[in-house]
Amino acid sequence: EQQNIVSSIITDIDQIQQPIKYIAGLDISFVKNNDKAVASMVILEYETLNIVAKISVNCNMKIPYIASYLAFREAPVFMKLIDIQKENCPHLTPQVILMDGNGVWHPRRAGIASHFGVLSGIPCFGVSKNVLYADGITREKIEDLLTKKASEENQYIEVIGDSGNVLGLAYNVTGSVKNAVYISVGHKITLTTACNIFKSATKYRNCEPIRQADLLSREMVGKIS
Repeated sequence: EQQNIVSSIITDIDQIQQPIKYIAGLDISFVKNNDKAVASMVILEYETLNIVAKISVNCNMKIPYIASYLAFREAPVFMKLIDIQKENCPHLTPQVILMDGNGVWHPRRAGIASHFGVLSGIPCFGVSKNVLYADGITREKIEDLLTKKASEENQYIEVIGDSGNVLGLAYNVTGSVKNAVYISVGHKITLTTACNIFKSATKYRNCEPIRQADLLSREMVGKIS
């Protein structure tokens, strides 16, 4: 199934409905020591970053956690959020979705942002606080490159794997290479556009849509744990 996802991914052109009016963040939080979780979607007005909708869904994660196969576990839950949004507030459908995770920065170029992007048909990219070890890339390599080429606040570098494929961007948000974030395209969006949207949507180290989705999912987990 991952091969089918990979063959469907579009990353060389933007297929985003213009103008961008709404963007959304998706995240999921887990209850400790059992299989309960809450997935959340927060939709924001792109120009102002004002929140216009919050959606969350409780779920039982029956599929076990397997590293680099996360999408099979989480994508169906995120699709439930899209179904709820389309049913209850179709006028607020986001033109772009930002996810806590990776897109083509993945051992098989099929991270959650690519997987979900293909399933939903919505342009999507991933933002991660951690370096996913893939295609010869390690945290040490990235931090060394950032120190040499992008040590200042809001500087970034393109990350190219051993295969020659572009994995994404390492973005130095705060001026500390230890706090860099890692942007990778998922589907129907170019890396340049993903970077521009990230910059527009970032108030803190994390970008606002994902930060708000994380806050909501944690809040809801607190109510069921």
